[in-house]
Amino acid sequence: MAEVNCLYCGKKIADDQAECPHCGAVSHFQKRGFRSGARKKFIIFFIGLVVFCGFFIFWLPR
Repeated sequence: MAEVNCLYCGKKIADDQAECPHCGAVSHFQKRGFRSGARKKFIIFFIGLVVFCGFFIFWLPR
C-alpha cells in the first residue's frame, strides 16, 4: 500500500482509500473503483432493458 498526497489538502493518504480522512475530499488515486457496484447495476439494468424491449417487439401488433 503506497501513500500519495491528497489533491486538495496535500496531506499523505493511502492510495486505496475512497476519500481523504483529513479533508473528506474524494481520492483520485484509488486502485479499486470509486463506485464498486456501478458496473453490476449497469449490467442488470441493460439486461432488463433488452428483455423489456424484446417483450414489446413480440407483443405489439405488426
